[in-house]
Amino acid sequence: MLQQTRRRFVASLGAASAVLAAPSLVRAQAKPLTIILTVPPGTSSDTLARMLGDRMRARLNRTVVVESKSGAGGLVAIQHLRNFDADGSMLMMAPNSAVSLLPLFATKPTFDYEKELMAVVECASAPMAFTVHPDSGVRTLAEYFESVRKDPKRGSIGVPSPVSMGALVIHQLGKQLNLPLQAVPYRGGSPLLADLLGNQIPASGSILPDYLENHRAGKLRVLAHASEKRSPLAPDIPTITEAGYPGYVAVTSFGLYAKAGTPANIASDYAAMVTEALGTAPVVEALHKMGLVPVGGTPAEFHRKVLADRARWAPVIKDSGIKMDA
Repeated sequence: MLQQTRRRFVASLGAASAVLAAPSLVRAQAKPLTIILTVPPGTSSDTLARMLGDRMRARLNRTVVVESKSGAGGLVAIQHLRNFDADGSMLMMAPNSAVSLLPLFATKPTFDYEKELMAVVECASAPMAFTVHPDSGVRTLAEYFESVRKDPKRGSIGVPSPVSMGALVIHQLGKQLNLPLQAVPYRGGSPLLADLLGNQIPASGSILPDYLENHRAGKLRVLAHASEKRSPLAPDIPTITEAGYPGYVAVTSFGLYAKAGTPANIASDYAAMVTEALGTAPVVEALHKMGLVPVGGTPAEFHRKVLADRARWAPVIKDSGIKMDA
């Protein structure tokens, strides 16, 4: 998988160099470039945005600012983006749950991805993971589910948002196993991580990078993650399928989006620039350390991914009955 990703980077570099010569981004621009986040500071997407922002700043010779606009599963950031011109001066770093899935959860959707947002580039991906505190005494996913069967209170599982993939996987597993699994939504990964480290919640269902460092340090225990196969970035952690529950694949994609109507050449320039950065050894090493897999690509490729995610998860969301006013 990693070799394929690196080959994709190499193939992209020639195209990237040509695109970066385009005059749309070579010209000095008066406005700073702002990257807004759908989550609070301190999360994996915050780190990713700042890392890429630093490299864009150097390439553009332009101020790049990263700001958090968290809340409502990503809707606060999307509404903020609406208020600005579609001139490429503002981008949004968001997980696919905030763009592909949020309207499907909404009782009355208040935004339309295809009319209001433009996919720019998929930056990185990471699987959802089940994590517990070491003091829980639980060492495997099966042991955790057995503990819930004995004590239903242990079925409360923190998720970073009510509209996250973690919430959907929790619903599916609870239904399959006839267990009282309950997704407990937080406002982002940081407060969830704090509660898990403090042993204030029995378990979490969030992305692997938010817990990998503490897992390696023995402060938390990741029981399993929802990839198709075991990751070389975390070879000691089994997949949910390996843990005995096949069919559960839930991978969060972090990408950059612009307001619809942003000139296509500017979006393509940004995508090429980010793809080039994601192919450099320091960025690859940093992302792998976090548990993120770099992706890259073109706006068209990312747009197709957004639509595919929406089609895949729509029936699961309908079955879950999870709704929110958004």
